[in-house]
Amino acid sequence: MKIAAVLPHVEIFGGVRRYLEIGNEFSRRGNYFVLFHPDGNKPEWLHFKGLTQPFSSLGKEKFDIGICSEYSVLPYFEKLETKAKFFYFLLEGHKQEKEVARRNYFFLGNSEGICRRIEKKYKVPCLRAPGGVNPEFFYPVKRENGKEELRILCYGRIFRKRKGVQYVIRAVEGLYRKFPHLKLILFDSLVGEDRKDPRPKIKTRVPYEFHLNLPQSKMAWLYSQADIFVSAEWRAGWSNTSAEAMACQIPVVCTRSGTRDFAFHDKTALVVPFPLPLLLRRQIKRLIKDEELRLRIGRAGNEKIRMFSWASLVDKLEEIFKQQAKLK
Repeated sequence: MKIAAVLPHVEIFGGVRRYLEIGNEFSRRGNYFVLFHPDGNKPEWLHFKGLTQPFSSLGKEKFDIGICSEYSVLPYFEKLETKAKFFYFLLEGHKQEKEVARRNYFFLGNSEGICRRIEKKYKVPCLRAPGGVNPEFFYPVKRENGKEELRILCYGRIFRKRKGVQYVIRAVEGLYRKFPHLKLILFDSLVGEDRKDPRPKIKTRVPYEFHLNLPQSKMAWLYSQADIFVSAEWRAGWSNTSAEAMACQIPVVCTRSGTRDFAFHDKTALVVPFPLPLLLRRQIKRLIKDEELRLRIGRAGNEKIRMFSWASLVDKLEEIFKQQAKLK
């Protein structure tokens, strides 16, 4: 198959990771996979086996399949010549969501939750194509010896309100007086046009450390230094960080947003219905007080998330593409 994806950039974002990982897997299987983005440069943070081309090359070559997830590049996606086009819903509630759902595309969703939403709201089929985790980057690592502290890890992209970083901080602050051995660990990368540094925005009395711009080779180490991972996302499609924490066998407290496929309350994670500090605090407290619960949830989460490999996602996509585009 000849497959092309249209992206706004190839920087460190979960949505970009998805295309790099599936592009690598499609390429390994002998398919022709091209990423189109503005300047056409190769991504620097993750090895990519496919090709990258600039927007100026759009329309010069025909493809079997076209994929896009980003509303801002839809005019460029329209220039792509393909037998079939798939819009891949990754986030909920964008202002152009309704407009896109009425276009003559096939639709994919990166989680059960987002597929149900699209089907219910717009009465169109949305094919299940959930996320994955690369075990070469995310796996349990022995924790380094250090102070007798209990470490709570969360994603630190505080400029993205829907990530809920402030809710996690407030939840931990509510526990700190009773559990003074708590420590927050946050992480992020400088991305986007303005490349804002999130660290000055972190204001808390809880001791914390912030890891910025860690290479992919250090991510398993980072996750594995934590005792608990907390996500307070909303409007998420697939929660990459929750899945990555599970792959590193860290017990997860999370919302239902982006985790419905793999986070089941009291089984593989501790799940709250809404990203409220009080609700997060209750579940974090359970894990703080019960080491056996931490171990059980960590093991069960790891076992569940191993079902979600990028190879298994590409198995599904190959079947979908061949069926919908009537490819041999």
